[in-house]
Parts: sequence; C-alpha cells; structure tokens
Amino acid sequence: MTRGNHDHLLAQVDGLSVGTEPPDVHVVISMGDRDLTRGRLPLGTDRWQTIVKPVQTDRRALPYAAARNLAASLATEAGADVLVFLDAAVIPGPHTLERYAQALADREDLGIPEGPAVWRSPVLRLPPPQNRAVGYPLRKLDELSRRAAGAPALAPGEVRVEERPHLFSPASFAMSAADFAATGGFCTDYAGPGLEAADFAQVVADAGGSMVWVGGAEAYRQPVEPLTGEQEARYARRHAETWRERWGAEPDHPWLTRLEGEGLIRRDTAGRIAAPPRR
Repeated sequence: MTRGNHDHLLAQVDGLSVGTEPPDVHVVISMGDRDLTRGRLPLGTDRWQTIVKPVQTDRRALPYAAARNLAASLATEAGADVLVFLDAAVIPGPHTLERYAQALADREDLGIPEGPAVWRSPVLRLPPPQNRAVGYPLRKLDELSRRAAGAPALAPGEVRVEERPHLFSPASFAMSAADFAATGGFCTDYAGPGLEAADFAQVVADAGGSMVWVGGAEAYRQPVEPLTGEQEARYARRHAETWRERWGAEPDHPWLTRLEGEGLIRRDTAGRIAAPPRR
C-alpha cells in the first residue's frame, strides 16, 4: 500500500522476483496515487498475478488500516490462504515468503497454541542506495543493512514467541487467511500510522492469539521521508482518542512516550493525550 515512493515499490517487486518462493498474487493498494491506480507502473509479471486497487483516501491521513484490510480481502478472494503483509518500502529477503509459508505449515509441530497467530520477520534497515537509478544489489541486502532494536537474531527455522505484543510493527508479517478473518482485521477508525498496529495486537491477544518471530525470514526496509513532529503529534492525539473509545483506557506505548519526551504532546491531569501549551 502506498502513495508515491514508486522506486520503493518497484524494488519490492524485484525482491519478490528473486525469492526462493514467489507469490501467487501480489496485491498493491493505492492510497490516492493516480499513477499507481491508472496502471502506469511496470508492476506486472507472468510469474504471478498482480492486483492493483485504490482505497478511499482522505488527504489529511492515509488509511493504512483500511488498506491492509482491503489487500487481505482481495488476496483471499484470489485464492490465497497465506497472507504476507509488506509495507511498500520493504523488500522481502530471498527466503521471506518461503520461511513464512513453512512456519504456517509447521504450526502444530512448532507448538504454537490455538488462536490467531501473527508471524513476524525481523526487518533490517537499509541505507540510501549509492545509485538510485541502479537500486540495491538484491543479493547483498544483508551485508548493507543493520538490525533494528528489539528484533531477535534467529537461525533459519527457529521461532520465538514475542512476549511484548504491544510493540508489534506491521512492516512485515504473515497470517493464515482464516486467522486474519477471525480477528476482523485492523480497526479502520484509525487513519494514518500509529496505534492501529498496537490495537491489532491487542485484538489478537484478546482472542488468545500469539505473535511469533520467524528465523530466516528477514526483510529489508528502505529509507523513507520521516513524518514531521507536527504530523506525529496530530496522529497521536487522534489515535489516543480512538484507543480510549475502543478500550476504555488511555494508551501506553513507547511511541507516545517518545513524543511526550520531545514536547510534542502532553498528558493532562486525567492522563489524556493533549497538545502542549503554546509558548
């Protein structure tokens, strides 16, 4: 799902093309991206089906939650029983899809309990490409990247249940189509990035589900233009309000703690997220 960042999306397609197990269908959701919606990007291949669809978009905040739900629905309608979610800036590693599929197939042998399972891959961070026109050397992504804090280093085939599900990042994860449907998907009351991922993790936890790291499924995030502090603060206030309405409590998340420490938001006497006082 994307608006703009076409080079990132094309690099993702390149990554899929060199994987040990290609997808059966690649679903791309346009969030107000006219060139993408009108088919102006060379995304197609004869190796898998490519589906490009738009999602209703408000220019003030991109509908990440709704876009993920639409992608899952389209992939399931196309016959997918394993869903792999990748942010548009993420390039899958050579074994990402293979390891995910194998983990889902081996779930019982791996001892993962019943309930919806979210399978996660460590996402390593890439530097900007030396030559944007050439892109990244896909066989050397591991050498170029660095592991994000909190992502475990696991051997291929090794799995580890995450004990801190509220820190879930949706940059790269997989679920069975049945498990995703059982959760009801991401809450579309959230617009823009932020607490929609933690909310989904809470839904999974309340359903008795698990979040499981998958060794050998590493993926790679390309650098993107960061949000401004003003944008993050605006999303934080809106997302906190939605969280309160859904869960009857104030959200507690490292993202909010960071913004509070930077003076971009504050908590009032009731613990609610608010804008800092003007100086």
